[in-house]
Amino acid sequence: MGGLAMAVAETDSEAGPADQGELWKAWEELDVPPGFRAEIIRGDIVLSPSPTSKHSQICAQISRQLWPLASEREWYSANELGVRIAHTDEALIPDLVVLPMAVLDEEEETQAVDSGEILLAVEVTSDSSARRDRKTKLWSYAYGMIPVYLLVDRHEGEGTVTVYSEPDGNGNYVEHQKTAFGKPVTLPDPIGFELDTGPFTPKTRKA
Repeated sequence: MGGLAMAVAETDSEAGPADQGELWKAWEELDVPPGFRAEIIRGDIVLSPSPTSKHSQICAQISRQLWPLASEREWYSANELGVRIAHTDEALIPDLVVLPMAVLDEEEETQAVDSGEILLAVEVTSDSSARRDRKTKLWSYAYGMIPVYLLVDRHEGEGTVTVYSEPDGNGNYVEHQKTAFGKPVTLPDPIGFELDTGPFTPKTRKA
């Protein structure tokens, strides 16, 4: 289990082109090919393939564990929900988010909710997304003031889970805690839950 220290994400480039309005319009109207999802990341529309079965299984396991708490506190656990990061003008689609039911119940239909409404964002690494999940999205979620970011890294060793918390408003999380698959990990407030990572499986490597 790693120590607690400020997690500073590396930035690759300046966020956003000159005309973000046109970019958002293009994203909203994009006819995404089957088997892909589209995000606005650092001023570009990025297409990513749909997750694998093992990737989806981990998301389902997390959602199932959180369900009793979510039901009690009137939260939704949602997949494939767009999240707008106002500071960077990005539209990200985490593998899983937790947010109050009232946000979706009361808000007009939209393709992306404001990051300030999100309680927890979860990313599970894939072959195409590992670097973005570890660096780019870490920075973006911190700027979006998402209080807890859970990174499930199937590609690091035999699998690791890192919990980032306390965003400082400058693209950094003040606290982070890293542990190996198989050990419980605490999701701090506003979640307040111990997650069992025992069922998680690392990425199978070819001989």
